[in-house]
Amino acid sequence: MTHHLMDRLGEWNPQFVRELKGRLTGRNVTFAVGLSVLTQLVIFFIFINQIPSLDNQYYSGHYCLVEQDYYCLAVDWIEWWKDLNYVFYWIFPLALLSGGVYLLIADLAREERRGTLSFIRVSPQSSQSILIGKLLGVPVLIYLAVAVALPMDAISATFAQIPLLEVFSFYLLLAALCGLFYSAAVLFALMGGQQAFVGAGITLGMLWFGMHLQSDYSYWGPLQWFDFTFNQDNLLNLQLFAVGNCAIWTYWIWQGLHRRFRNPTATIINKKQSYAFVFCWNFLLLGFVTPSVDSGVSAYRWFTSLGLIATLNLFLFLGLIAALSPPRQTLLDWARYAHQANRQSVLQDLIWGEKSPAPVAIAIGAIITALMFIPWVLLWPLEMSSKLQAISAIGFYVILSAIYAVLAQIMLLLKSKKRALWATSVVAAAIGVPLLILALFGGQPETIPELFLLSILSLVGLEYATTTPIFMAFLTHLAILAGLSFKLRQQLNLAGESATKALLMGRKVN
Repeated sequence: MTHHLMDRLGEWNPQFVRELKGRLTGRNVTFAVGLSVLTQLVIFFIFINQIPSLDNQYYSGHYCLVEQDYYCLAVDWIEWWKDLNYVFYWIFPLALLSGGVYLLIADLAREERRGTLSFIRVSPQSSQSILIGKLLGVPVLIYLAVAVALPMDAISATFAQIPLLEVFSFYLLLAALCGLFYSAAVLFALMGGQQAFVGAGITLGMLWFGMHLQSDYSYWGPLQWFDFTFNQDNLLNLQLFAVGNCAIWTYWIWQGLHRRFRNPTATIINKKQSYAFVFCWNFLLLGFVTPSVDSGVSAYRWFTSLGLIATLNLFLFLGLIAALSPPRQTLLDWARYAHQANRQSVLQDLIWGEKSPAPVAIAIGAIITALMFIPWVLLWPLEMSSKLQAISAIGFYVILSAIYAVLAQIMLLLKSKKRALWATSVVAAAIGVPLLILALFGGQPETIPELFLLSILSLVGLEYATTTPIFMAFLTHLAILAGLSFKLRQQLNLAGESATKALLMGRKVN
């Protein structure tokens, strides 16, 4: 029967069967089951020791339901089972997500070192089939260990009188989180990341923070997205909202997985996809701030929300710079084409082409973001001067995003093998040096708002700056962008000329 099942699974997904045969050995299965059972026993005995003794005088404990004259007369069994179930609520995500991410990154890094990943790439299986086989097969021992613990979790939930729908919603959210984090781990490995501990550590930190945040609503109060309100009374809706978001972002990660698996030199997403991704990301952010369009909210709250949105989008565009920038050789090939093509076709290629430089696409993504949030700013119940300050700040952030993109693209055209490191360092310096100068000068926007206008903290400086400094700062940003764009265009023209000459003379293009 086992062979028959393996044959059926092999017909469905050969990569999954390959992973199962390599991992489901007797020793590995015994270790996974034994570790799961031992962990459950340790947890159970720890909780057994916390049950109050009914004949113990001077006892005052958490699980004592009725207490009289320092004697515990009744045990709060529902609370005891609820706390026991809460332990599994922590253990399952920590084990599945951090452990699975570690195993996936380590497995793909090992396959890359051995050269077997290249062999898998040229197999007749589809990339989707191979990657699903990896996601299901590599962490199979963790799945087994969790499956052995599911009966204890179900028993504790039953005795704790936790609704069955809440239990299933937790399992659904856990499955969605596994799909999201596992897909991100595979993409990280396909992009050259071989540090499994780094991926597992980041996952563990994010998970720990998120679970702490969900367990204590006093930190952030009810969550509202457009007209939907999530609080402790409708936790199920919050979990379903999280499942929906996991599905959306997993879909976007898989766009990169399909591209990078078959062609390791391809960009993670194409430019058309980047515009849709920027829209999805900002639509999500817009939903969180739209309910706050209320006359009772202070101006400080408005600008704080806008500053948070700008910061998150700054990190998004920095990531898109890396995701959309093609390799140097691809850029050189495109430069030779651009050197011979007309302006209209070059412009279309800058907007839509996969082999062209990324700055124009980054600028378009920033403009899409601005167009989404400017109407939100105009709906603020504040005076027009505050709205104009906010719109000016959005304009500054759009130009800054384009500046960082052009800077990174110039560095990526260097002949140095460490050009990616150079690009990262130069962009980091462009962000950090103005902040360092602000810190050296005291960093008070009331006294030196002009310096704030030249950094990513322009929103802070706009509150205290007059019209002339704002206009001059805007012109300075435009001048920097124009100068860098001219430099990039010059580099591409030279690269196109050199590549054309080398091609005509039969030499190799460097």
